[in-house]
Amino acid sequence: MSIRSSSTARGVLLWLALLGAAWLACAGGHIPPAMFQFTNIVPHTGTDTGGWKVAQVLVLLGRISPVFPQTAVCEIEVGVPERNRNGLVWDALAQEASARAADEAARIVLRERVPVALACQHFRERMERILGDWKVGTIPGAKVTGFNTVGVPRTTFPRNAGPLPSP
Repeated sequence: MSIRSSSTARGVLLWLALLGAAWLACAGGHIPPAMFQFTNIVPHTGTDTGGWKVAQVLVLLGRISPVFPQTAVCEIEVGVPERNRNGLVWDALAQEASARAADEAARIVLRERVPVALACQHFRERMERILGDWKVGTIPGAKVTGFNTVGVPRTTFPRNAGPLPSP
C-alpha cells in the first residue's frame, strides 16, 4: 500500500510541476514602464532637436524548457533625445515606449532561439529597431546599447533577479 501511495504522490507532484512550468511559460514577463527611470545627461536648450536622457535596466531573459532552460542577463541602456522631430519626449512616453519595445524584443529573441551568448546583442538590436522605427514614429533617434553612461541609477527586472552591479 505504501509503494502505491508513494508513486501516486510522485505522480501528483510531477503533474503539479509540469502545470507550474506551463503556466510560467505562458505568463511571460511583462516589463513595467517604471523599470525605465530616465536621467537627463545632456540638457535640451533652444527650440531645435537635442538633449539626451538615458535609463539603465538589467534584464533577465529566460526560456523555460524541461530539457534545456536558458537564461541571459542583459545590460540595457536606452537613450532618447529630450526633443526630436516629433517634439518633446516626455519621460512617461519614453518609459511606456521602452517597456513595449522591450516586451516585443524579448518575445522575438526568445522565439528565435538564438544562443545565449548572442541573446543580449539580439535583444538590444531588436529593441532599438522597434523603439526608433521611423514608420511607427515611437521615438525616432532612440538608441539601445549595453551600459555606457556612468552615474545613472540602474533597475533590475525581475526585481528579485539578484544584486545590481554598481555604476
